[in-house]
Amino acid sequence: MAHAHDSDDPVLARLAKVVQFAFGGTGYAGIISQGERDFRRIQIRSSAKADFEKLLTVGNPQAKAYALVGLRQLDAKRFKQLSASLRDSTEEVVTQHGCIIGRESLSGILKNIDAGAFVMYTRVVPVSAEPGVDP
Repeated sequence: MAHAHDSDDPVLARLAKVVQFAFGGTGYAGIISQGERDFRRIQIRSSAKADFEKLLTVGNPQAKAYALVGLRQLDAKRFKQLSASLRDSTEEVVTQHGCIIGRESLSGILKNIDAGAFVMYTRVVPVSAEPGVDP
């Protein structure tokens, strides 16, 4: 299996190394994060499930959180299988909620994902092209 950072896929490679796990408006301007934009780009692909599975394997803790959100949306049964080994994970995920940057355990985020906390962000919506933002 090719690693995301070895691939010619800049979106997957960038999401594999994302700095923060964030959905919704972030920062003072309230814009969506690059991580959320990349998540949405992958989400609409025909290869989305395979791409999220790859991210779960090769990504940092923030990328794993995005991958889990995507997998729960696309295939709940596969999500349960792949997330089972992470239920007690002590890996720390850098998160951003609005202007607040923090750290949460991957297992804690997984509980929230499992409970549907991020469902509202998995609606498929077009990713707007913003000046100065990588595709």
